[in-house]
Amino acid sequence: MLFKGHTILFFLVAFFCSVHSSAQERVEGGLFLGASYYNGDLNPDRLFYRPKPSVGGIVRVVFNERLAFKGTMTLVEIQGEYPQSGIQYPTSSGRSPVFYGFQRTIADFSTQVEINFFDYDQPFRRKETRFTPFVSTGLAYTFFSRYGSDESGGSENPHFILSLPFGVGVKWKPVDWLHVGLEWSFRKTFVDDLDYIGPGDIDPSDPYGFQQPSDWHNNDWYSIAGVFFTFDLFHKKVSCNAGF
Repeated sequence: MLFKGHTILFFLVAFFCSVHSSAQERVEGGLFLGASYYNGDLNPDRLFYRPKPSVGGIVRVVFNERLAFKGTMTLVEIQGEYPQSGIQYPTSSGRSPVFYGFQRTIADFSTQVEINFFDYDQPFRRKETRFTPFVSTGLAYTFFSRYGSDESGGSENPHFILSLPFGVGVKWKPVDWLHVGLEWSFRKTFVDDLDYIGPGDIDPSDPYGFQQPSDWHNNDWYSIAGVFFTFDLFHKKVSCNAGF
């Protein structure tokens, strides 16, 4: 699975790089600042529960006024704990709830296609095309220290997993060289152990350990929301369309 993920990401990047070499209109670079939170067995459905800071960088390759490709690298912090309201862990009768908490810093690397709802920063109508909502989706890698058993009784080792990002946002161009926006994105992972920090009375990596009625969070999710600032780094020369 990991090899296939690397292969898919490689061909996706190669494809966009080949398109970029002949068709890009401009390149942007900038920063992202925001907050992140986790959804899983320790937080099944609450949005922005125990948010933590996140920070990252963005490179955006713009093909036209509706389509762009972006790469991001973001440091994300997530946390959760038990017990809490609405979550029940099966225990023997008369036993008081066992406390379990985790806090983890992960690195998120994504390659995404960004689609604008309106024409944005059109070369011949820049004053009228300074704002648009957008959606984005693609592929991402999540890098974190994963707990695994070994001869010494267990340790945390660096590990990459594939995840699916998708998000919504708005962006605005206040001046000719600056783009400002808000984005809320989600990461669907294919693992259930982002909240697992070692053996104990509670194992949140076991989807049947907590008596949750839904299968939605058998795999962990994390979300990132915040503001970004990007700056024009390179502009393709645009020829005048007037005349013949």
